Amino acid sequence: MKRPPHLLPLLRRRRHLSSSSSGAAAAAEIVGALTGAPSRDTSRNLDCLLRRLGDRGLASALSSLPSPLPAASALRLLHHLISNAPASASASTSSRHEHGLLSPRVSALLLPSLVADRSTFPSARRLIKRLIHLHSLHTAAAAVSDASSTPSSDLLINTCLTSPARGSLRRAADAFHMLSSRGASPSIRTCNTLLEALACAGQVDAACKVFDEMRNCQNVTPDGYSYTSMVKALCREGKVDEGFKILAELVHAGLQQCAGAVPYNVLMDALCKSGRVDEAFRLKERMEESRVTPSVVTFGILINGLARSERFGEVGALLRKMEASGIIPNEIIYNQLIDWHCRKGHFSEAIRLSDEMVSKQLKSTAVTYNLIARALCKEGDMERAERILEQMLSTRMEIHFGLFNSVVAGLLQRTGKLDSIVRLISEMITRGVRPNDALLTACMEQLCKGGRHQEAVGIWLKMLEKGLCVNIATSNALIHGLCERKDMNAAAEVLRTMVNKGVELDRITYNIMILGCCKDDKIEEAIKLRDDMIRRRLMPDIFTFNTILHAYCNLGKMEEAIQLLDQMKVEGLQPDVVSYGTIIDGYCKAKDIQKANEYLADLMTCGLKPNVVIYNALIGGYGRNGNISGAVDVLDTMKSNGIRPTHVTYCSLMHWMCHAGLVDEAKTMFEQCRENSIELGVIGYTIMIHGFCKIGKMDEAVTYFEKMQSRGIPPNKLTYTTLMYAYCKSGYNEEASKLFDEMVNSGIVPDNVSYNTLVTGFSQADSLDKAVELPAISSVLTQSMYNVLVNSTTTPRCQKEAASSE
Repeated sequence: MKRPPHLLPLLRRRRHLSSSSSGAAAAAEIVGALTGAPSRDTSRNLDCLLRRLGDRGLASALSSLPSPLPAASALRLLHHLISNAPASASASTSSRHEHGLLSPRVSALLLPSLVADRSTFPSARRLIKRLIHLHSLHTAAAAVSDASSTPSSDLLINTCLTSPARGSLRRAADAFHMLSSRGASPSIRTCNTLLEALACAGQVDAACKVFDEMRNCQNVTPDGYSYTSMVKALCREGKVDEGFKILAELVHAGLQQCAGAVPYNVLMDALCKSGRVDEAFRLKERMEESRVTPSVVTFGILINGLARSERFGEVGALLRKMEASGIIPNEIIYNQLIDWHCRKGHFSEAIRLSDEMVSKQLKSTAVTYNLIARALCKEGDMERAERILEQMLSTRMEIHFGLFNSVVAGLLQRTGKLDSIVRLISEMITRGVRPNDALLTACMEQLCKGGRHQEAVGIWLKMLEKGLCVNIATSNALIHGLCERKDMNAAAEVLRTMVNKGVELDRITYNIMILGCCKDDKIEEAIKLRDDMIRRRLMPDIFTFNTILHAYCNLGKMEEAIQLLDQMKVEGLQPDVVSYGTIIDGYCKAKDIQKANEYLADLMTCGLKPNVVIYNALIGGYGRNGNISGAVDVLDTMKSNGIRPTHVTYCSLMHWMCHAGLVDEAKTMFEQCRENSIELGVIGYTIMIHGFCKIGKMDEAVTYFEKMQSRGIPPNKLTYTTLMYAYCKSGYNEEASKLFDEMVNSGIVPDNVSYNTLVTGFSQADSLDKAVELPAISSVLTQSMYNVLVNSTTTPRCQKEAASSE
């Protein structure tokens, strides 16, 4: 039956009156419902009670309790409210009913109970997060302040601080100001945490506002830590003078003993870093006047300040004063001093301080060892640096990767101790420490130069096995070393490994391999590498083409060389002076001087200018053809074109003059070079000796031999062999023997040519016994020498005489 409309307001009023019973009675009902044993009936009864009360009635009941609910009861009520909250609740809606009975006010009234017990604290944290998530920060702060619970205020601030959301620090500061304005300030500990967080974030203005609020607030008063945090914040921003004002307030508040040396130390450190060292010392005096005892940190800051200002002469006095105060300098102070001396290049002083540490029985740390070992490297005392590093390795100390690099670099530059280098590099790789790129490249180069190619390859492979990136320059250095050794198989294997492991290749890699193949006369392999290079989209450059050009020309394959030169032009590469010079030299060696001059003309048509190398090649070309006047014309041309001839130019021309029998002309040129202070060296003298020997002027040859020695130019193997051959040919075997002994005594190791020359000379003069007596001759007898000796002993004397008379 439908109720009459005029009765509806009356019914609503009665229902409201029945649900809004007195707070005390409602509180008693809630406590009774929560203290009963949990069951389905008690849960149903609690639900009916809460529905009857509503959120306002529940808040009124909770606030009328003489003391907060027990933690267990509060937790039970919270779980019931959350489990019965509407499923559609969201932060975007504003109706209070859409969040169920767990309103901001109810949440805040439950917080003190949950915060007070360690077992329910996590629930309190979740509840505050829910409150912040579903409501504005202003609403949450208002609710918490109404609860008048300092732990709840602390929880709100700390929840904001630890939130990963952007702007969480600003929200924490805002929450602090809201709570403070309502007389619900957090504890001093939380205030200090907020101050420290703002200071660390560089938000000095926000920190100052919080600090001002603390000073003006009646509920919380700044303590020594608060003042110290503000001093740190201001000094971190370079506002040292503002920091002094805070320190003055601290002293005025009588908190200097509580704060201790820390605020003073912070200010002194800022002063020292800004170069105001004298002010820092005056602050130390004020500190002592305030009966605050300086700490080891205080002295460390002042010592660091003196070192920073390069006032090292005052450090010793301060150290003595420190010890007189009963404060022993620790490892940190010594390490700072050692570090500063190393930075300023005072390595000997750094090492002295390290020895002083040992004498004072201060335990050297990894930092000390790292600093000193690097100082020793700078001083060049690699033996001691290596010893320290070995000691660190044996004691399993932490070693800075820079120290490894410094010691290995020092060993490379100063000692060349490859055994130590290999051991340390291997240790680095084993520890997963990647050597410096330039250092590893230098190691590859030195190991290859020292003939230790396999160890270089081993280190390179070990780097790849450990997953350490290998620089392309390092790989190229290794391949270059293998190619220089003419171990093309090993070089090719490294290249294949690079491809298989995905190691970067570049144009230089291929150019090195192509150069190695060309030097080994493997042009077909070089061409294959060039084609592979193109397939990898690494286009050949001018160096690539010039390398293959040079190989073709050396082998006399001029037709292939010209085809390659044309291919360069087709591919858009302009041949340079090296390209044309190689072609010209190739034709000169082939005695085709006409073709050489044609390409000389092409070179100049392209706007290029011939250099001294090209002119030297042309002189050789004319000389091979016996055209000495043409060679001299080339010399005149290069002079007129402003190209200064080198000793190679003159030696080449003199050689071809002597070859053509124009020894006197060569002598004239030699003397002109001497007059013009052009030193022709051992090659020039040897050419003249050879020339005079060839025309039988032994006295002239010997004169040049004596001249070169008197001028401090030591003869080489070719010089000795040339003169020995001439002596033997002229029948002066004793002179040849003396010359051989002189060569050996000068440290020159005879080769097969030297022995063959002497053996042939003695065999022709029937001096076989003398030949056999020569040092170690039996160990170097070649088949050709053996044949000479056999023929000389088995040919009858009459045949020899007949042969000589013909």
